[in-house]
Amino acid sequence: MRIVPTIATIVFCATLNVLAADPPPSGPWTSTIGAGLAVTSGNSDTKNFNLSAATKYDPKTRLVFKAEASYLRGSANGVTQVDKASAAAREEYSVSERAFAFGELSYLRDRFKGISSFISPLAGGGYRIIKSTARNLTVDGAAGAQIESDTGASRSTSGALKAGEDFDWALSASTKFTQKLTRIWKTSAFGDALYHFDAGISTAVSTRLQLKVSYAYDYKTRPPSPAIKKGDGSLIAALVFKF
Repeated sequence: MRIVPTIATIVFCATLNVLAADPPPSGPWTSTIGAGLAVTSGNSDTKNFNLSAATKYDPKTRLVFKAEASYLRGSANGVTQVDKASAAAREEYSVSERAFAFGELSYLRDRFKGISSFISPLAGGGYRIIKSTARNLTVDGAAGAQIESDTGASRSTSGALKAGEDFDWALSASTKFTQKLTRIWKTSAFGDALYHFDAGISTAVSTRLQLKVSYAYDYKTRPPSPAIKKGDGSLIAALVFKF
């Protein structure tokens, strides 16, 4: 099996390398866009691509706003096997140096998990257990609601509880490790929960360009159908451009 580069991939990489020569962004807003593409041929033909975007507003006051979105699609021999989209927006207000309150809205669509849409507005608080220039560890909890539409089923609405953990470690001036774990419970049925785990490492190619490799795993304790597997994972490699 061999990897076949496409013209779009070459043009995308060349464009990012030219733009990455500029100085790093400054000011309260920092944003990123990322894309990865792999095409293989031989015993089997596969195509996998991912897109991501994130933005953060930090005026160095008590208020911080963050938003992110991602899309992942994969196929083998012309048959789609992965089709997943997610997005989240969050606003944090620091109550003290380590404690904060927040409100957030998250969205998930996962065709092969039978989730047509999963929307969860939440509000809660968190605490920065470790806070330094090299390492940060944060835990949080929230309450709110979840609205879920599953394939072949009617829409359901319930209260929701969430627990989360977020860790990052600057291994060097150019390399960083990140890890996140969240769980959302449905209050009308605590046995019905959605877990999300991701971990990744990124290294700087230039002042604005990074290469990032990450692994994400989603686990639904009660999928819409017994034929649907509860958990699935994805290994993702992408070029990330900061602006």
